[in-house]
Amino acid sequence: MVGVHEILKKRLIDTIRSVQPPGKWKVVVVDVATQKILWSACKMYDILEENVTLVENLEKQRQPYPTLEAVYIISPTYEAITKVIEDFAKSAPLYAQANLFFTSGLEDKLFQRLSASPAKHYIKKCIELYIDFQAMEAQVYSFESPHSFFKLYSPEEMPNYEDEIRKIAKQARINIPLYLLLSVCASLGENPLIRYQRSLEADHPTKTLPYKLAMLLQSNLDQYIKDNPDFPPSDNPRPRGVLFICDRTIDMNAPFLHEFTYQAMANDLLEIDNGQRYTYNYTDSHGDPATKEAILDETDKVWVEIRHIHMQECIEKLMKDVRDFLEENSGFADNDKSANLNELKKMLANLPQFQNMKEKLFLHLNIAQECMSIYKKHKLIETAAIEQNCATGYTSDGHAPKTIVEDMVPLLDDPVVSSYDKIRMLLLYILYKNGILEEDRRKLLAHSGISLEENDALNNTGLLGVKLIKSPLGGDKGKKNKQKPHNEDNHYDLSRYTPNLKSILESHINNTIDSQAYPYTKDPSAEVDAGGKAVSAQPVSLRSAKPAWYKKGQSTESRASRIIVFVAGGVTYSEIRSAYELSEKHNRDVIIGSTHTITPKKFINDLKYLRNPVAMNSPGYNHVPSPSPGHNPPQQQQQQQQSGYIPPPQSIQPQGSYSSQGYAQGGGYHQPPPSQGNYQQGVNSQYAQFQRPPPLSSTSSTSSTSSSKSKTKFGKEFQKFFK
Repeated sequence: MVGVHEILKKRLIDTIRSVQPPGKWKVVVVDVATQKILWSACKMYDILEENVTLVENLEKQRQPYPTLEAVYIISPTYEAITKVIEDFAKSAPLYAQANLFFTSGLEDKLFQRLSASPAKHYIKKCIELYIDFQAMEAQVYSFESPHSFFKLYSPEEMPNYEDEIRKIAKQARINIPLYLLLSVCASLGENPLIRYQRSLEADHPTKTLPYKLAMLLQSNLDQYIKDNPDFPPSDNPRPRGVLFICDRTIDMNAPFLHEFTYQAMANDLLEIDNGQRYTYNYTDSHGDPATKEAILDETDKVWVEIRHIHMQECIEKLMKDVRDFLEENSGFADNDKSANLNELKKMLANLPQFQNMKEKLFLHLNIAQECMSIYKKHKLIETAAIEQNCATGYTSDGHAPKTIVEDMVPLLDDPVVSSYDKIRMLLLYILYKNGILEEDRRKLLAHSGISLEENDALNNTGLLGVKLIKSPLGGDKGKKNKQKPHNEDNHYDLSRYTPNLKSILESHINNTIDSQAYPYTKDPSAEVDAGGKAVSAQPVSLRSAKPAWYKKGQSTESRASRIIVFVAGGVTYSEIRSAYELSEKHNRDVIIGSTHTITPKKFINDLKYLRNPVAMNSPGYNHVPSPSPGHNPPQQQQQQQQSGYIPPPQSIQPQGSYSSQGYAQGGGYHQPPPSQGNYQQGVNSQYAQFQRPPPLSSTSSTSSTSSSKSKTKFGKEFQKFFK
């Protein structure tokens, strides 16, 4: 398939390329928000190759280039419009002409302000692009809006709740109309059928979040199509796609589980900035310690190949690749083939040539080694086993778990287990039991020794619909989490859980989805396409298997309808992986996105302050009284049968924690400017009317992921790699 990043890159490059001044050279001007969009899809050399001499920041003071045209790719905000007007309000304008491209719709009042200003005499183009999102990966988009989590779920932000929904569907950034989900649909050339997560227990405003968001987006799409008769493109070879809208409550297990696929595990255990920037230590050619920043993105072929495979397979593959690399490029002896991971890293570091490939292999060996070090140090094999039993509702042998509390309490008492891991175990246990007795909860918290803020994180899951407390009188037993005791896609005891989102999407693909739980915004049977033909209520039945003549490595374009997913409130790396796995399995384009991407640690940190977002940077607020440790009287036999006997906590020791480090940032923006063009200052041009270029149609090919091997209890097999 053609990835989201490729589609966004093409739209940006085509936009810059569309400006062809007589003097050849031009300047690109972006604001802070658009800069993030630009760099999510393009590299600097991609921009400079389009006869661009300089990429400038709109908000900063800039050097005049009065003989060059400027390509403004900016947000349609009051602040951005003000800066553009200022650029041409002086007696000596900064540029010869202005080509304005807005990332989404421009309000009429801002258009009028611009057209009434002196800048109108210099404006050559004024076009709305609808590209207001970031391309994180080939199949992942993001609005990079983590603050939305608080506005959607915090009781302190409830007055702004409806506004935030409108912002996601249509608005963002200080009530300015920046069309977010609409931008995704427009860029993909899709007028999708919209399905949404429907809750049957609408006892909290957030229960209706997917419904409200879906209806607002439907309204925006209808208006966009009315304003753009050529949308969606008539030459699109695909059937009409489907957009699923859900929120974080669709799966409360996924954000807390330890994942052991490479990308998810690395982002969980290591400090990786925004899922892409990783700083690691190494020894330079002089033998001195040094640090290096690596970018984990689509340009790193090693990363793309291994990011969704299990860590065990990942390490085995990396070690094989390193051995093959050393054997081909150095005097790698046969007796070196039994070398462990540390020894292979040293051999690789001493190899002088093939710098780029050597750095990639060294980088990923380092990440894998760091992950496994934390895995062993913090007893993740024990904690993850409990997590899986709680999340799936069965043990690795397929039986109902009987000793969760007995297995969990020693880990809650253990100072080696981090406080974050203790919170994760407790929450998964509460989710499994659909709430626990207050007395049991108090004793478990005392065993854990977690801080007051961490206790707040646990309490605040109630704002997302988690039932925390059961009545001792019974009558609210509820339904426990339970998945089928077998999963053909996972062959590891500690990776048995399947994200709910994956199961839902697969049921949609197989036409077995519950239409009451995931209804459409419009009756699909009543929908008609641009040619007046009825749209099928079910996904079009097309052969998704590869034909007999298909050969591995040969590109085939998927003609099946595209599936787009949006998760309000944060998407997990396990859900991202699921999108790729479904694409591979069913030969379908599955594109997933969210307000932002979350890791377990980030999610817990956000939960800590959910009742008081203002206190995000102020420790010690709104604390719930901590349970006092000490001996507790035994529970009644009925309560013991309900929740398991919890022994009284012993003295609590300081908690372990993962280390963190900062990241240096920087970058270059320009190449030496060429000789100036022949424009004269004060060129008058008729103020351009809005133009909406037709969204690009795209082709796709299947992606690939590695398959799992035999069923293995992850952990014991890695001793041979670390000596």
